[in-house]
Amino acid sequence: MENSTYILKGEELTVTIRRPESCTGMRFDRTGWITQVVLNQPGISFCVPESLIEGQGTGGEGLSGEFGIDKPVGYQEAAIGDTFVKLGIGALTKIQEEGYNFAGTYPLQAYEVQTEVGHSEITFTVNTPEHNGYAATLVKHIMVEGRSIHMTYRLENEGQKKISTNEYVHNFVAVNQHAVGADYVLKLPYAPKLKMIGDGGVEKKLESSPDQLTWNEDAGGEYYALYEGFEGGEAPYWELLHTPSGAGMRESGDFDVSKFAVWGSGHVIAPEVFIDLELEAGESRTWTRTYTFFA
Repeated sequence: MENSTYILKGEELTVTIRRPESCTGMRFDRTGWITQVVLNQPGISFCVPESLIEGQGTGGEGLSGEFGIDKPVGYQEAAIGDTFVKLGIGALTKIQEEGYNFAGTYPLQAYEVQTEVGHSEITFTVNTPEHNGYAATLVKHIMVEGRSIHMTYRLENEGQKKISTNEYVHNFVAVNQHAVGADYVLKLPYAPKLKMIGDGGVEKKLESSPDQLTWNEDAGGEYYALYEGFEGGEAPYWELLHTPSGAGMRESGDFDVSKFAVWGSGHVIAPEVFIDLELEAGESRTWTRTYTFFA
């Protein structure tokens, strides 16, 4: 699609962001969807697609945010044929009694997104009209500063009912498209405690030590591991390093982490840091994620 992206340029980073109107999926937040980050000197890219095979996967690419992967707003109480809220996307229609499927297809009434764009920063605002007692305003501001991207969210509950959901960024990343294997290290500020292993034989691919995760040579095929939240209410932090090149990226934040997960396959690593959002009527919450890139 022509003019399907915004480009933010800083002295050291070039950041590509998908325009909300060019997004057609029903999973990922359409505000501030970063599809590529390039460290201008020496020219290193960090974002990759979820799948290298066109048509497979759920359409993820780069820094793909999502609200309510397991608890979209109002889903449980909605009747079949009624709508529920997928923040950052729109009103989805409930089609069955079974639980919400983040990879499913639902009839959609997309929310309008207002955009204010500058040379190195951009702001997205999306209003969730009142329905069944739920209403909200989401504002996301993204600023490029040096080698960092600051992504600040503000969610306001403007309805009569409590908003209970979560948010994370499904970071589909690799350093300069280097394949996943023993050359990568995911550094953490704590000893990760495994909570759940998904399909894919992750225990044979990922190795855990007190402050990091490493990969074996064979990291092909999809895998998933869920870990407990960071200990002692620590603010989130992870660093992905490609050891041969010395290049990598970090994510940090100013919020308590509810859980931490790692998804991946042979071409992509996806660290996922979750925040729980519990907002009574009239309340608001502001939080920031900062990404820093280095070589």
